[in-house]
Amino acid sequence: MSLPPKQRIQQLIIGIRQDCGRYADLLQLLLNQYRLLASHDVAGLTEHNRQQTRLMGEIQHQVRLRCEHLQALGLKPDGRGMAILIGKLPSPLRQQVDEQWQRLEQLLLQCRRQNEQNGRLLAGQIETIHTLLGQESSYGRQEHFPD
Repeated sequence: MSLPPKQRIQQLIIGIRQDCGRYADLLQLLLNQYRLLASHDVAGLTEHNRQQTRLMGEIQHQVRLRCEHLQALGLKPDGRGMAILIGKLPSPLRQQVDEQWQRLEQLLLQCRRQNEQNGRLLAGQIETIHTLLGQESSYGRQEHFPD
């Protein structure tokens, strides 16, 4: 089904607003994940993973929709395409959507940083387990295979 451009733009704007909420939720989940990892709470991590998987599915669905809408509007499905679209919006709406888009980008950056911190904690825990077991760990190292 082909949507008119105005409706696509409306859905893009609604999706950005919804994604700001989703990424704020994801950031809270990642902060909680760090606490669960640090306390070795396996049951808590199991429930956390269920919640995070569901939320990531919603985020990925919205990203696909945003890409489809941008492409249908003749724009590249990336930050540059979004900037062009925002630049074409009427003045009051342009400022509002630009602020929301910047907020979304900031939340994404915060989520990435927290996810990396969680990964470092987990890698350190794996390294500690290998040390305690007297095993050499290859976690995080590139494997080199003979030619």
